[in-house]
Amino acid sequence: MLALVACTSELHAAASPLIPTFTPTGAVSLSYQLPGTPGSSTSVSLATAAVATGPANSTFYTVDATTVPYWLTVSVSSGTVVSPITAGAVAGTPSVFTLVASGVAATLGAGIYTATVQLDVIGFSPLNIPVTLTVKSPSANLTVKQGTTVLSALTWAVGSAQSPFTFTLLSDSVPISYTTTLSALTSTGTTVSNGISVSPASGLVYTWGTTVSVSLTPLVYAKAVAGDVLTATVTINYGSTTIPLSFSLTVTPPVAAITSLYPTSVPVDTNATDVVNIVITGSGFVPSGTGQVTEVFANTVQIVTGTGLVVNVVNSTTIVLQITVGTTGYFSTAGTPLTLAVINPNGGTPAAPTTGSAVANLPVVTTPIITAVTSASTFIESGASAVFAPYDFITIWGTNFCPDCGVSSNPTMLSGVPDSTYFRYPTSLSPDSGGGQHYLQVQFNKHSNGSLVAQGYVVFASNTQINVLVPAALATVSSGALIGAGTVDIVVSYGTTAPPSAPLTSESSSAYTVGMVANDPGIFTANSDGTGQGAILNGDFSLNSSANAALHTTGTVIVYMTGMGAPNSTSSNATTTTALAYPGSCISALGNASASPAIVGYLTTMNTTTVSPVYTAPSPSWTSLDGAIIQSAKIVANGTFHFPPCISSVTATIAGVTATVGYAGWVADSVAGLYQVNLTVPAGAVPGTYASTGGTPISVPVLVTVGGKTSQTGVTLWVK
Repeated sequence: MLALVACTSELHAAASPLIPTFTPTGAVSLSYQLPGTPGSSTSVSLATAAVATGPANSTFYTVDATTVPYWLTVSVSSGTVVSPITAGAVAGTPSVFTLVASGVAATLGAGIYTATVQLDVIGFSPLNIPVTLTVKSPSANLTVKQGTTVLSALTWAVGSAQSPFTFTLLSDSVPISYTTTLSALTSTGTTVSNGISVSPASGLVYTWGTTVSVSLTPLVYAKAVAGDVLTATVTINYGSTTIPLSFSLTVTPPVAAITSLYPTSVPVDTNATDVVNIVITGSGFVPSGTGQVTEVFANTVQIVTGTGLVVNVVNSTTIVLQITVGTTGYFSTAGTPLTLAVINPNGGTPAAPTTGSAVANLPVVTTPIITAVTSASTFIESGASAVFAPYDFITIWGTNFCPDCGVSSNPTMLSGVPDSTYFRYPTSLSPDSGGGQHYLQVQFNKHSNGSLVAQGYVVFASNTQINVLVPAALATVSSGALIGAGTVDIVVSYGTTAPPSAPLTSESSSAYTVGMVANDPGIFTANSDGTGQGAILNGDFSLNSSANAALHTTGTVIVYMTGMGAPNSTSSNATTTTALAYPGSCISALGNASASPAIVGYLTTMNTTTVSPVYTAPSPSWTSLDGAIIQSAKIVANGTFHFPPCISSVTATIAGVTATVGYAGWVADSVAGLYQVNLTVPAGAVPGTYASTGGTPISVPVLVTVGGKTSQTGVTLWVK
């Protein structure tokens, strides 16, 4: 039995004498804060029980490296523990080592990891030390990508786009939930209500960013004026952290821009007392406000209202300048443009802009300048949308048309005079009495390529105004199709090249583009401004007026017009007329040799000698009736007169009541392009009960329509 016991003692080692001490008890607890912050190390103290008498016992141990996980670091690999003596001078010596999470722990996911580190003791059983590692999730932080001042220095120009103000929130790890709070919106100048919002007001912030927008209501923008500063605070909240963002928006004046100048060029002028008026059209102009009014610069120098200079900012789109020539040198040299610039100062003193839409050049030239083209009857300025018809009578406005007019013995005004043989107006006028060294001409060019279509027949001209007839060649008579894209370029030329050739390009104006239409009716008026009392005769050829009103029951009136288009009458000037009737008795304007029998038109008559009285036909033959006087003596067949070329399907109203049209066409013994429309005054033109010869005359409107186009409004005649 004793042998058996001895054998068993050899097989089973005694328990380890080592006594471990660490806090907390039970297991060594370690931590690691992702993404890279290890927790504090934990010390383990190994001691043994005291012995009563010496010598002291020494216990040696080693750390079994195979039991140390990769995420753990042990400060020693072995050690010796000396036991203390309770009765004696020898003190025990414990062994102390530390455990800490290694850098490899940064690669672990959040969670709890365990291991048992084994200490091997010679002659004794191993000592096992449990180890627990807690890997903690990252501590997520929220930041503003653009910085916390992203909303603190905002600006908005009056009239510009109303866009949200955006910024980006970022999380440095896991998604973060956030909310926002807003303070009231205040202003230094304009009263505002709660007109600020954040979107989205709450949500999640990711590592790739979450966009947040701050918006103001349209009412806030509507009330804002330049100089106001709008403020608020946008606070971002997450967890227990708040990030305040100061919102500060300064309202600035609109951005001033120039879209056009009128006139588009100016003549050389050294007359000190002359005043040049310039209209600047654009956007963003500020007419009032301290330190906010739009400033205008000429050649980088600010124009200030004073002696000889006026700057009038009319509204947000218009500025009018008045510049007295003698106060500046702006207009003294051709080829040197006047550079105009606009800027809104916002209370400061900015320098003149030199590029971009705020700058425009005004050429100073010696060539003719067209500023407007209107109907000679309506005087309606339509700008780029102006349209005219073949045979129209138009007025060209501008300057430098005839620089020699009024110089020395030259006349100030030039009048076109029909030649004594064929009674046709000229295509050029000259102020020179000794051989015509200079010529003024009007060209009508194809807009698509600038090629000459026809020259206009000039009735009147001065240095600033030309009355000219629109050539019929601007439309294809046979089909009515317009040339090109329905637009033509008008060019005024003044030079020494003899007509019919066009003068040198350097002596020609810039092209003024107008549209061509089949009909553009307009009524002449007594005051020559296109409104008021019409240039109208009563049926007895007396002038219609308040003292000479037309009868509303039996009266007729003759209305004089322009722009009614090419005549469409087809009667032959070689047939016998038994009874005049409109429009059947109106002869053709150009004739038709292909018809059977051939239709003899007025053009045919002028190009032959077969119609009495005999005369010498023009050579070369005419190809159009442009500028021609329609001679009543040439409108005859077998001793019976016809009507001149006329237009059918013309309607009219007087006082809104349909009036019977007795004739509508060219005026005999006047130029092709002057039209008359004979109307019978309808009984309904005078309201109420009137005696046929009594009642007080009243002024009523008259309108004439042809080809779907109606004459201008505001023209009146007197009826009773």
